[in-house]
Amino acid sequence: MYITLKSMLWLLFSCLICISALWIISQQAELEHGVLDQLIPFTQGQKDSIHTTTGIAIQHEQYSGAEIMHSLRELAVQDVIVEVDGIIADLGGVESDDYAIRDAVLNRASSQLDLMAYYEVQIDYTAGHIRKISFLKK
Repeated sequence: MYITLKSMLWLLFSCLICISALWIISQQAELEHGVLDQLIPFTQGQKDSIHTTTGIAIQHEQYSGAEIMHSLRELAVQDVIVEVDGIIADLGGVESDDYAIRDAVLNRASSQLDLMAYYEVQIDYTAGHIRKISFLKK
């Protein structure tokens, strides 16, 4: 009986050590995730602040209409709201398994784009993730 009790206590002690280690690792991962979520908006703000301080006009990224058209599906998969010249693109159904539906949705959304024009980008972040991306024709 003494050996069984001793084995059970060692098992309990081992389980407590493992659970404690998992909890500590989980807390550390949550802390690091929170820091990384705030890194993108912070870096963008710092870049804009430096440009403003040195007198350089803030330069937004720019993409051609063709580049935007080819990225619409990936933006929809990531649940990003896409706005082109003030009109929100309806990307519902882009994750469909039916190619006809997917292509129809992408064609309808890309019809708002001028493929030869260049668009400036404005990005809104929420908790480090892109919430909304706006493309404005130059």
